Amino acid sequence: MMASPSPRPERFISASELGEYAYCRRAWWLRAVQGVATQTQGKRFSAGHAAHRRHAWALWWARALGWVAAALAAAALAALAWSTWR
Repeated sequence: MMASPSPRPERFISASELGEYAYCRRAWWLRAVQGVATQTQGKRFSAGHAAHRRHAWALWWARALGWVAAALAAAALAALAWSTWR
């Protein structure tokens, strides 16, 4: 009979850690697995945070412009329908 492998010690994962992972898997990995502290790599983390912020704004503008384009297309179709109906 083979002995079963010893179970791994379970590690508690907090909700904030899940949020960190959802926000940026790389940052979570650097902190949780590699043990890199923010103080050690402050400039890299700051640069990463700034990059995430720029990306979030770019996504916000893309979505906003998409809604504006959809509204303008709907208005153009309504104007076209109105002019052919009259």
